[in-house]
Amino acid sequence: MTPKALQNCLIMERDVEKHDTLILLSSEKLGTGVVLSAGPDCKDVNVGDRVYFDVGQEFTHGGKEYVLMREPHVLGVFNG
Repeated sequence: MTPKALQNCLIMERDVEKHDTLILLSSEKLGTGVVLSAGPDCKDVNVGDRVYFDVGQEFTHGGKEYVLMREPHVLGVFNG
């Protein structure tokens, strides 16, 4: 069971692989992941989108690790 996001929050699974399409020049805190749940107030990000983000709260649910954040913390959406 995947947790359900509320308001403008996103729940995602962090990518474990590196993507050749991104070159990270700053902090190691930047990451990518796939959105599993998007709250009803999210406007630009949808379930299934692969996103590039800088801030998020990690948590474990049902033995799986997830990242929770608000939509404004997403820096970009990409596919591939």
